[in-house]
Amino acid sequence: MKFVLVALLIGACLTVTWPSVSSTKTLSSPMTIKAGQTYDGYASNGNKWVRFERGKSGLGDCTSVEGGKSDAVFLLEKGATLKNVVLGAKSIEHVHCESDGCTVQNVWWEDVCEDALTFENGTSTSAKFYVKGGAAKNGSDKIIQHNSAGTVYINDFYCENSGKLYRACGNCKKGYQGKRTVYMTNVTVNKVSTLAGYNSNYGDTVTLKNVKVSGGGHVCRAFTGRNDGKEPTAIGYRCEASGTISSCVCK
Repeated sequence: MKFVLVALLIGACLTVTWPSVSSTKTLSSPMTIKAGQTYDGYASNGNKWVRFERGKSGLGDCTSVEGGKSDAVFLLEKGATLKNVVLGAKSIEHVHCESDGCTVQNVWWEDVCEDALTFENGTSTSAKFYVKGGAAKNGSDKIIQHNSAGTVYINDFYCENSGKLYRACGNCKKGYQGKRTVYMTNVTVNKVSTLAGYNSNYGDTVTLKNVKVSGGGHVCRAFTGRNDGKEPTAIGYRCEASGTISSCVCK
């Protein structure tokens, strides 16, 4: 691939330069990446960075906006890979992984509305979801929403000016109800209210390695999850620190 890498690891801190976008594509409906297939937005567009969005204007900070899979820009089926794309502000939802496992690689969210990336409708506890590189910013609520069973791996990722980088579902009324696991390695957050929200009563675990936290905010926030759709109860914080967290487990 003929472009300069836009993210470099320096110690435990990820230094980010956002891609320079050459054009914008507005989709009238979600683009589906079929099971086991890969969509490379850079290679598919003449080795140029393209912004993808749904053309939704006037969303504000999205604090009162609720969307679903029909509002997404990309839908990933089981084992699909989405790589090298930029997601613009004019979308309610951005990327949905709709089954047991997917990979999101070098994807850049310029301005997140409700959720940047949602893992849902997966029931296999052995499923694996990978977030490799990329960055997200300006998400008033959550960046990564984990509703499916299985394990999420977030590596070499940057996030700023957002609510939560990761949230294991704490009030799902249907679908999987049980333990969720996330591993974060070489992740940097700046001005993020909470790095990870998880449910201790479900047995969720958050494992951190070489994570850089700056600009205030909390690391792990524990909740008592519930399955009736009502808001879960926050019960405390874990692994509280600023600066570099070399290793810590929240459970």
